Amino acid sequence: MVKSVAVVYSTRNGSTKQYAEWFGQILKCKVLEMDKVKAEELNFDTLVVMSGTYAARMPLTDFLKHNWNIVKDKNLIVVAVGAAPEDNLWSKVSYYLIPGRIRKSVKYFKIKGNYGDSTDNVKKSNLKRVLDFIKK
Repeated sequence: MVKSVAVVYSTRNGSTKQYAEWFGQILKCKVLEMDKVKAEELNFDTLVVMSGTYAARMPLTDFLKHNWNIVKDKNLIVVAVGAAPEDNLWSKVSYYLIPGRIRKSVKYFKIKGNYGDSTDNVKKSNLKRVLDFIKK
């Protein structure tokens, strides 16, 4: 069982924030905004690092690269949120833009986010795979 968990997120359209808040409620854990978090606030056994995907780019990639020396020995779960399905080419490109040394050290998930007028993609049930992994 995991000792301590925190969620670190970045959002533009609100989908990732909603998921982060649900994680916080379900796991009873700290939820931190990526742009505001300080290195000393990352003192958790498990970090769920989340952001949206934007033209195959994810803010979480820069966050992980910038903080790698601080987080590299933690249980890292990366959650990409976006409109494209997991098997879509752009989703795969997003994943491979994460440096290899980081990719091999994280568990990666892609979940649906809202895009444009679409507002029905963000569902608490989309977190099930991630929650099952965290709780095992």
